Amino acid sequence: MIRLLCAIALLSAGIRPVPAEEAKPSVDFDQGGVIVDVGSFFTEAGLTSAPGPTGVAGRALVTDTGLYSFLETPENEQKLASIEPGSVVRVRGTLLERGALLHINVLERVSTISLNLDLAGLRGDAGRIVTLRGTNLCQCGLDVADLPHSCKLGHLHHLEADDGKIYHYLKNESGAGLFAGEGSHFKAVEIRGRLFPGHYLRVETVAVN
Repeated sequence: MIRLLCAIALLSAGIRPVPAEEAKPSVDFDQGGVIVDVGSFFTEAGLTSAPGPTGVAGRALVTDTGLYSFLETPENEQKLASIEPGSVVRVRGTLLERGALLHINVLERVSTISLNLDLAGLRGDAGRIVTLRGTNLCQCGLDVADLPHSCKLGHLHHLEADDGKIYHYLKNESGAGLFAGEGSHFKAVEIRGRLFPGHYLRVETVAVN
């Protein structure tokens, strides 16, 4: 019923849901890395005083190849429940590259693993100013291709941008409102902000159309 209502909202807004056969599939993922807390990770984002979400929405994985977020599903939430930031892990699953979004099949703590991480470089990345246009969507309408998806954890929003990529909001005041869909659920938006690794976006200004 929820997905039906959201599909109706998409059509009312003039947005055509992408059929499953048109969605770009995910790719296999098998990497070791470190779990980090997104809200306090980027030192140049100015978020240290803003409490971020806990659980799956507040966690990311840093590996040799980059920074990845976890799709907000009950399955991912359960697998991450006992994993603290700073834990060294191996993740096997599937990756939606255009959103740097992961679905976990297997997550295990590891005591020995060969990593060449530039944690300091990622943490201190200054980001770059961008202007992005797209639609603010929860998983009822977000195109995550063949990954499992669900709004059982709440209607948690991402920007599905006109450039074909999916972006994730860092939780300053504006970003937290967009993440919750406040006044922007399934609506076209134009966002100016600072883009960090892993498709993380610190929102500076937003216009809702």
